[in-house]
Amino acid sequence: MSDPETGAGSPGRGLPQPTFFDPSFERLPGSAAFDESRTGPVVLLFDPRSDRAWAADAAVAIATGWTAGGRRTVLADLSLDDPVLHDRIGVSNLDGVVDVFLYGASLARSARPVPGRGFYLITAGTYTPEPGAILRHPRWEKLVAGFRDAGASLLLFAPADAPEVGALRPWAGDAILLGDRGEGRFDAALGQGFSPRAWLTPPVRGGEAAPRAGAATPSADERFPQPEPSVKPWMAPPREPPPPPAELPGAQAAVGAPAAALPVPDPTWDQPPGPPPQVHIPFGRHRRTIPKQRKVSPLGLVLLVILLIALAVILALQFFPGVLRGAQGGDPARPAAAAAGARAGEAGTLRPYAVWVSAYPTYEAASRAARQVEERFPNTPVFVFPEETQGVLWQKVTAGMAEDTAEAAGLRTQLVESGLVDPQSVGGPAALIQPRPLAFDLGDFDTRGAAAARARELSTRSIYAYPVAVPLSDGRESWKLYAGAFADSASAGALRSALDAAQVPARLVQRAGRPPASPK
Repeated sequence: MSDPETGAGSPGRGLPQPTFFDPSFERLPGSAAFDESRTGPVVLLFDPRSDRAWAADAAVAIATGWTAGGRRTVLADLSLDDPVLHDRIGVSNLDGVVDVFLYGASLARSARPVPGRGFYLITAGTYTPEPGAILRHPRWEKLVAGFRDAGASLLLFAPADAPEVGALRPWAGDAILLGDRGEGRFDAALGQGFSPRAWLTPPVRGGEAAPRAGAATPSADERFPQPEPSVKPWMAPPREPPPPPAELPGAQAAVGAPAAALPVPDPTWDQPPGPPPQVHIPFGRHRRTIPKQRKVSPLGLVLLVILLIALAVILALQFFPGVLRGAQGGDPARPAAAAAGARAGEAGTLRPYAVWVSAYPTYEAASRAARQVEERFPNTPVFVFPEETQGVLWQKVTAGMAEDTAEAAGLRTQLVESGLVDPQSVGGPAALIQPRPLAFDLGDFDTRGAAAARARELSTRSIYAYPVAVPLSDGRESWKLYAGAFADSASAGALRSALDAAQVPARLVQRAGRPPASPK
């Protein structure tokens, strides 16, 4: 490791001594190593004006070193405007930090193991126009408490010039600085109250210029050079095979789940099957190896024949329905047009997005709020449903069935301007748009009036339903009665229990239709 050096001028009041660090082969400096006496989350504050590729590689080296020391570690990318970690590691930027906080994504699915490194990575995730809403989100308290209870470490890779980076200070007071030497590079971030533990700077090799901001990103093969293991002592040693993967929690339960409970995928699940087992049969003094043959059970043959006969009968009934009815002397087959009408399927568009309105402890209060939205926006579907959050059962109100976030944003603007929705109740305007693709199907009706009458009947049993027009493939249209709007099947459990208690037949389906539903 390079010896610590101080650049020209003072490194700044309260800053640690800067240390050159090459993450491609050098040992992790002691000042940046895991400290058992300081177990809270650590913010990796990087200077965006420095070499971003080096900063990302340094963050990966720190997470790898902590894992090699026996600490279960999760690295989260909070560079939400311009994420870089997933690109440097070579993985996809799927569900990540934004999806966990704003859209209820599962923490267990979002934290993915990095091959060969041992730690878990949470990518930035879906783009958000308001990254500050993530940094100041109230859900950080529960998430950080989960990591502390599990004895796991959380590293937060964040730009030092992010306007809301100081909002992380209550949950992560310690910081490791990543960036070039120079006056004032971290003054704004450190003015928020972070306590710097180390300052790592890019190395300057002989005959080379110092790294510059915006330098060309190396190719995939150059991202992480692989020298001999002896010169990479901070790499994680071989580990014992992980236990079988645990069942993943639902979206609501995943937020703040202990990191130690995150399931580790079985590394052998995608390996091709090996050769067939062999049996050794002795022949005198010699042994021959003969592949073991599979035996076909006679019972299996009988079941196969029965299955083929049943399949033939089903095909005959489907394509030649008049044959069986004619043999039985029954009614002749219906006209082809009528049969086609009976088989007409739904041709509605999936409408997964909803806009958060409010939540109440009682059904009566929630239904009153929903009625206010319906009176102001009569063609907007509104849903009231029970859902558990952090162990408390709430009656939640959402509005709309949007095909995409742009359509949902238009409805959000109308609801906020009308004063019916408070963006700060969920941490900001971005959190108002939520993916809730599932709802309970309570039946189909020929007219909106019939569906609305059924909805009024169900409301007397504290079940809030809303009719939605669904076009059919033959050009006709029916009205479907929906109840609830959920991110996953686990969060729909409370309403399912209420429907079962009221003896209301229902099935959980994807929300689809033709909103706004104008009467015919």
